[in-house]
Amino acid sequence: MLAKDNKLTISDPAKIAGLHHEPGKKALRVGLALIAVFAIAAFIWVTVALQEQETEFATNLKKRLELMAASQVQVLHALIETVIEQADRVTNSELFRLYAAEVDQIGDDVSLLVSGPLTGQPGFSDEIAQLAAQLPVMQSLLLEFTRISDYQAGRVVNRNSTAFIATDAATTPLREDQIAMVERVLQMHAPQFGPLRHSEKGLLLEAFLPIFPPGASELENLPVAVLLLTKLTGERMKALGSSRLIEKGERIRLLQKTAGGYQEVAPWLPGQLQDISPPPELDRNEPLPFAVRPASNREGQAYSLAYPVVGPQWWVVVEADYDISRQRLHNQQRATKSIATLLVAVFAIACGAFWALLVSYQERRGARHFAALAEEIEKQRQLLDRINNTISDYIVLQDLKGGYLYVNPAFATAVGRPPEEMIGLDSKAVFGEETARRLEHADQQLLTSGESVTLNERVSLQSQPHYLQISKSALKDAEGKVTGIVSVIRDVTEIVEEQKRQQQAASRTVEALVRAIELTDPYLAGHAHLMGRLGVDVARAMNASDVDIATVETAANLSQVGKLFVDRELLFKAETLTLEEKAKMEQHVEHAAKVLEGIDFGLPVYQAVCQMHETLDGKGYPKGLQGDEIALPARILAIVNSFCAMMEPRSYRSARSVGEILAILESADGAYDQGIVAVLKKVVNSAAGEKLLARGS
Repeated sequence: MLAKDNKLTISDPAKIAGLHHEPGKKALRVGLALIAVFAIAAFIWVTVALQEQETEFATNLKKRLELMAASQVQVLHALIETVIEQADRVTNSELFRLYAAEVDQIGDDVSLLVSGPLTGQPGFSDEIAQLAAQLPVMQSLLLEFTRISDYQAGRVVNRNSTAFIATDAATTPLREDQIAMVERVLQMHAPQFGPLRHSEKGLLLEAFLPIFPPGASELENLPVAVLLLTKLTGERMKALGSSRLIEKGERIRLLQKTAGGYQEVAPWLPGQLQDISPPPELDRNEPLPFAVRPASNREGQAYSLAYPVVGPQWWVVVEADYDISRQRLHNQQRATKSIATLLVAVFAIACGAFWALLVSYQERRGARHFAALAEEIEKQRQLLDRINNTISDYIVLQDLKGGYLYVNPAFATAVGRPPEEMIGLDSKAVFGEETARRLEHADQQLLTSGESVTLNERVSLQSQPHYLQISKSALKDAEGKVTGIVSVIRDVTEIVEEQKRQQQAASRTVEALVRAIELTDPYLAGHAHLMGRLGVDVARAMNASDVDIATVETAANLSQVGKLFVDRELLFKAETLTLEEKAKMEQHVEHAAKVLEGIDFGLPVYQAVCQMHETLDGKGYPKGLQGDEIALPARILAIVNSFCAMMEPRSYRSARSVGEILAILESADGAYDQGIVAVLKKVVNSAAGEKLLARGS
């Protein structure tokens, strides 16, 4: 058993001497039987423990590899989306759309535009003359766009894959693979990305984006031209495998599918891309599940999984060398086997000592034998202590009142106290009153249900913040009676910090989207920011939950993202919109849903943005929800959005005063939640609210 000096103790010799004498042979048989039973129990325990350790290892490794793969896929998606968003300046430009449509009318022979023959020569009409005169301006605009947006080159080609606007040599014909991508864009009516390829300047990414005629959409008409953009991506590919989660023996690879098979893009070094033979499961265009496969370096086996990148035919493959990743598991399993072996040995030695004392004829001889037994047990205890010192997880044994009976050296080091000083303390003395209260609640839950309890806690150890995963289990005696509580504590600070960094990256994505919205519609400059500030103040005044408050703030910043895809003529139209134009304008909610659908904010942001234009009477859009069907953050955003919109002037009206706006909102009893309107009125009429509105205006 464990004493207060944190060490194993040996039973009192007097107790052994006081036992009734049994015949030597009978005692020997009983002892051997007990040893056999103990050995079988130890074997079963070791088998179960090894299986649990194997399962836990595979689960944790899978989660970490999935996290690394998902983060890199997110980065690549951001790159693709950035290219598409930047290209919108050209593809959605009325000037480029009109010029491309007019060039499309002259047919395939655009050589007269780029060669520039004199007026009056065969084939040179007035229409072509006008287009040729405009060509230098169009080339200058395209060159300026590529320079500002950091593209290597740009071309606009007609439906027959002939370039008529280019930042490089317009007369250079397209390659066969480029022609194939142009044809694919014309068929799909959507952006396409060609395979990454090596050039003298580095690794190049080619994007092909459709240009529709003015006033037409991809559903109404065929593209009249294709925008071809070339971008250097070598530095991005070099940084692809720089995740902080990568450990020894782990690799992040980027593969791309080509007409001839697969190539390895990352890790990328200047030179030709390497042709490889990937797992055949990649051809299914589905995520490659976690499994053991041949390593990419063809040296042994590796754990691996892969995620596809939507758009280009890219795969993010993450793998961990089998032997290296399992080294820690092997050490843990060896420790488990050693502990079981030592326990059996200690028990066998104890049984031998018991038998020797029972059959001893001389007290002196028995004493000498017991002393030798004690020495051997002490050696075994020291060995157990050395093994215990190698375990990185924190182990704590408490009595039923919460007092510490035992702590391993790893936990004592983390707390900053010698192990012997911690015996007799409780969680309050180590973690503080607030954390101790939650731990005591978990202890009571464990003692009541009898089932293990796991919780996550943020604590301060030696004045440094730590995130701990605490698993509590009941310690039972041979009769099944609970005698104590065993806690296995794992420090997951690094994992939590990495998750925070991922959340910060998502926040930066939100900020980028807000800037793009404000560039598209000048009327929206500062609108989302004011919405967020005012919405948070209203939610706090309503004593809303932390989740609802955070949802309101994030959703407010993204509330106008759908207007990036609305025709600018509708956004700035001074006259009343027709029913058809109003229906097109209301589609901005659907556009926003498509943008936000695949982003994990950890909050119901998607729901709030999609519902903020619904009204209580069911007359809103897009789904006609009513009453309690609309989430609280969406109801708050609906009112705050209307308030902020009416504060700003528009092309068809002047800005309204705060009093006028509140009167309008209060009169719309059937549409808006009047309880929220009342809270908004208190907020904007407060000193802090007036200061906020003054800054926002």
